[in-house]
Amino acid sequence: MKHGFMEDCRRCIGLDGCFLKGVCKGQLLAAVAKDVNNEMFPIAWVVVGTGKKKQTWNWFLRLLQTDLNLGDDRELTMISDMQKFKYYCFSVFMPGLCSAVEEILPECEHRMCARHILANWAIKWRGIERRKRFWSVVRSTFESEMKRKLDDLDKLGHNICENLVKYNKERWCEAFFQTFSKCDSGDNNMCESFNAWILGPRHKTIISMLEEIRVKVMIRVAKMREFAETWQDGVSPMAMIVFNTNVKRSMRVEFMFNGDTGFELKDGPCKFIVDLRTGYCSCKSWELKGIPCPHAVTTIYFKRLDPSEHIVHWYRKETYMKAYSHFIQPVPNMIMWPESSNPKHGLPTTKKVYTGPLIDSTHVTGDIGYKPSKDLKWKGKEVVTQRQLQVQAAMARIKTRSQPGGIQTRSKVMGKSPSKKTT
Repeated sequence: MKHGFMEDCRRCIGLDGCFLKGVCKGQLLAAVAKDVNNEMFPIAWVVVGTGKKKQTWNWFLRLLQTDLNLGDDRELTMISDMQKFKYYCFSVFMPGLCSAVEEILPECEHRMCARHILANWAIKWRGIERRKRFWSVVRSTFESEMKRKLDDLDKLGHNICENLVKYNKERWCEAFFQTFSKCDSGDNNMCESFNAWILGPRHKTIISMLEEIRVKVMIRVAKMREFAETWQDGVSPMAMIVFNTNVKRSMRVEFMFNGDTGFELKDGPCKFIVDLRTGYCSCKSWELKGIPCPHAVTTIYFKRLDPSEHIVHWYRKETYMKAYSHFIQPVPNMIMWPESSNPKHGLPTTKKVYTGPLIDSTHVTGDIGYKPSKDLKWKGKEVVTQRQLQVQAAMARIKTRSQPGGIQTRSKVMGKSPSKKTT
């Protein structure tokens, strides 16, 4: 998988760790990239302990740096979760993964997952409309658009924008992203997809888990090559969806031609500049994705050219097939493995899983099936669940409501006219 990334994958890597679910406790660290179709492309994964996070991430990143020939690569993008941060501001405290990236790969671009920023920011600022405005700020591709979106967000709460910009906006807003990776992703979805994909193996012991992950990746490589044969164009389906959307949006764009290669285009309240010779648009979307934006599509059609030919090679079928041309070879099962001459290690540390109180039907009534706990309450000499008490209370309210006097509502206490529900 590392050869596929080095040859034909965009230079964007997501880093994340997930806990093991079985009796053997630990963490599985993973480095995942994106392929031509914007799907996950696993590069490396390893099982480590749960302590000494900084030393563990330093060790893992040094191995990645060596195996992938990263060096001090400036044209590299790393994406990590917000969960690794202690405070709202990125520049204040960077434990574990963040400090490891700053130490091992100081020249790379380091982005934060916008979904985790939203999860922390939305603790105080909830609401669907605020969530929509937040994502509009994240997807702003130029700075003036971001400021306009922040002004719209500021109308939904006092100091709401001040709390948002405590997170370093250069790490999560597309307006400040570098364009060399041709990846505009502001979240770490590729790692989240990988963690969900291996959820079943994570419940097993370490060797069985690693073997099952290897088999899943081996089968997936073959399926991805079969999937590429179904493409109708030489461009990935995901890229064609984005491109066709931009073609539809280009119909509302007004343009003016300077007679050379420069165009001035009006899209809503903003005007943009497009230069076909350098592949530049001032909206920055073309440079971020590598797919012509609506303004570029308008100018390309004016020149009577094919806009799909201006899609970068990172979304081409040839690149996709090269990335999945490195296969994982089959391995016999553990029964057929030769015995190792290395000294044997002890069993991994295990932790007993708490399954609740033991079953003892002599102390309960009905079909509860376990001893009284904090979820159970005594009523006389009978043990009842909290749910049963709630049902009994609801039935009592219904019985009281049906009586002539009705129930004692707040309106009656304050001398107001009763509502329709209480009459």
